[in-house]
Amino acid sequence: MKAPATVTTEELRRMVEAGDPQLVEVLPSAAYDEEHLPGAISLPLADLGPDAAERLDRSRPVVTYCYDHQCDLSARAAWLLRSLGFDEVYDYTDSKVAWLAEGLPSEGTTRPTSRAGAIARAAPTCGPDDRIGDLDRPEHTSVVVVVAGDDDVVLGVVRADALDLPADTPVRTVLQPAPPSVRPSITAEELARSMERDRRTYVLVTKVGGQLLGVIEADDLRGQH
Repeated sequence: MKAPATVTTEELRRMVEAGDPQLVEVLPSAAYDEEHLPGAISLPLADLGPDAAERLDRSRPVVTYCYDHQCDLSARAAWLLRSLGFDEVYDYTDSKVAWLAEGLPSEGTTRPTSRAGAIARAAPTCGPDDRIGDLDRPEHTSVVVVVAGDDDVVLGVVRADALDLPADTPVRTVLQPAPPSVRPSITAEELARSMERDRRTYVLVTKVGGQLLGVIEADDLRGQH
């Protein structure tokens, strides 16, 4: 029996834009109700038998997914569908967490506006080859200047106190390489709790590849928990 193919997040995004696949979430229905990929249907693995599979169109590709890359439910569901005679079956191995971590759209009872990706605002940025004199001082004192490289990947930050250094100071020599960051999928409530616990005044919102989406300050989360 031919093994199901696997797809990456980017490959699946292109497939969804083309309108080709049938997306199947194989987690329990409660997880599906809370949040799922756009247009996906719920077929929990425990219920996936010949009768349930008849909800699917055998002439179209089927993509199974579950929670994250450590969850094996999507792989088992993909193999099961192959055993039921489906020819074009894909396993989205990184699954729902990876999709949400890229800030891609979702459906369900969780409001997209409650997530960090929707709350984040533009952060002041510079390049590693800039000098301190080239930088504008942020309007908000707790927001640092983000140093971004190719493809907007975060290399570090320049703290506010470094902006008082001589104007010809290279940014590369003063950047802090490990600013706090979160994915766009985290909810405002979760983020507010973690920032309070860790006494963070700000966090960067980035994709899984490190690309900058924006910044969130503690004040942006007032009333979220």
